[in-house]
Amino acid sequence: MPDHLRDELRQRYLARAILFWKCTKDSKFAKLQQLARSAAWMNLSWDRQLLGITDEAASAAQAFGFVPTEVFVHPDVVNSHPELFEYYRLLACLPRKGMAQIKTYTSSKDYLARCVLLNGFISELISNTSRLTRELVLRTLFAEAGSEWQGTWVNNIGLVAAQQLEKLIVDYARSKQLVDDLKTQEVSESENTIVLKSGTTITFGSEPDVECRNAQRDLLCVMEIKGSADKAGAQSRLGETKKSFTKAKSKNPRCVTIFLPTIVTPAVEDQLRTERDIDKVFNLLAIFKDAGKQEDFLKELFTFILREPA
Repeated sequence: MPDHLRDELRQRYLARAILFWKCTKDSKFAKLQQLARSAAWMNLSWDRQLLGITDEAASAAQAFGFVPTEVFVHPDVVNSHPELFEYYRLLACLPRKGMAQIKTYTSSKDYLARCVLLNGFISELISNTSRLTRELVLRTLFAEAGSEWQGTWVNNIGLVAAQQLEKLIVDYARSKQLVDDLKTQEVSESENTIVLKSGTTITFGSEPDVECRNAQRDLLCVMEIKGSADKAGAQSRLGETKKSFTKAKSKNPRCVTIFLPTIVTPAVEDQLRTERDIDKVFNLLAIFKDAGKQEDFLKELFTFILREPA
């Protein structure tokens, strides 16, 4: 493996390790577990049917030596301690995204509806567990949180890659004196866009990652940046890219689509040979590390696609 690729991978995985160590250090799962357990002193009425707790799960939790508030959600408890929603969500292994989606269908104060949902998940899990301990509860919290930390790391990689490419494009446009600073200042108040003297705009966003339009607002080019080096998700990222490019082509069939992955697996290479909606592919790492590849990419974009003066 070339030295620059090895160093790049080392830095990426070191960043991942630092993130996980920090998240683990900042987590307060043991304190949340203790808070949930201590909430048992409250004068609570446990209408299990109303709260979505099965008789089987309630009996199992009692047999395992848990007080109800350790494993089941009660509206009065989360009303007094809203931070415990995170504890019960992780215990139910319900992703943050899933919880957010559920919240859109309930009032911000509708604790009962959320309690019923979480208790339903937790009841099923307890009923299918042969032995439950406080250590296992903590392991469950860390397991679910760990999957979310992994997602955070992957998203951060993509964000950093997008920021690096944005800087590269903007710096090149400025070095060639192509930017209309006055118009750029006007539009940048509402969106992350640079305006060229020709009237062409380059917008940096999230879907697509980069969008170029001419002065008549015709779509000229879109780019998708996939900064993750995870081989297992390469085809998934290609699928996301295809959806974005198909949408762009439906707006303007002549729009040029540029795919910028960090890694291309043999399976992805095979798919790319037959993809009609993906016009050009540039390796992201090569652009960042190789001056010649960087020049090829920028010349392709500004000279041949945007038709800007060299």
